[in-house]
Amino acid sequence: ELLNNLKLPEYRTRYRTRRELRGRNASSVLTALTHWVASLDKQDQKYEHHVLEALWVSWGLNKVDQSLLRQMLNAKDYKARAAAVQVLRYTGHQVTDQAELLMQSAKDENGRVRLQTIVAASWLPKDVGLPIVMEAGKLPLDEWMENPYEEAIAHLNGTSVQEKKDELLI
Repeated sequence: ELLNNLKLPEYRTRYRTRRELRGRNASSVLTALTHWVASLDKQDQKYEHHVLEALWVSWGLNKVDQSLLRQMLNAKDYKARAAAVQVLRYTGHQVTDQAELLMQSAKDENGRVRLQTIVAASWLPKDVGLPIVMEAGKLPLDEWMENPYEEAIAHLNGTSVQEKKDELLI
């Protein structure tokens, strides 16, 4: 019943459900979660959202389901891909190929996915994170990405971004 609550449209209900599941036995929840995801209708227009909710449940148990993570990193919906990159950012210690997955996300055509990738890569060591950030910068940066991109490069290089002087318009 709790897992089916993850399909409900009310965010707070899904949030409280995830909290409840975090307090239960992790192996029991993960086993039930695997069966629940397998039983989902792939033709349902909310399928990817339901799988993303399942990914968040596994993340909440500190045992991220890597098959769900990889599935969401390749989702059709850019919001699901961006959310998966965020999960990857915080659970990289559990994912051995984190850098390769982030490099793949750095090439995503969607700006939100690349923005999440830039932020995630900025937390990695310079030799790993900088190539990912640079790859994300090869595609056009929108106004929401420019500052994080510059900040990430500066941070990874151990410097700070010089504030740009405002130009007076006459």
